[in-house]
Amino acid sequence: MDHRKARKIFWICWLLASVVMVLGAILPDEKMQKAVITIGIIIFILGGVIAICFMRCPYCRGLLNLRGFSPDYCPYCGKKI
Repeated sequence: MDHRKARKIFWICWLLASVVMVLGAILPDEKMQKAVITIGIIIFILGGVIAICFMRCPYCRGLLNLRGFSPDYCPYCGKKI
């Protein structure tokens, strides 16, 4: 998986997790609230794991910036990505 696809998945996971946790917080049943918020936290963590594992330079394996847009050059080795 390339870093641009991983970045899209990362942001989709974080957005989806945020929506799920907010919707879980407004549910009337306490057990259901805990279950839905837990699912949101799992999605949130999954997005972070995907980012750490796959958003790396293909040459030096240096971690790319998680925020903002995909860089054109690696900040560590300087090669064009």
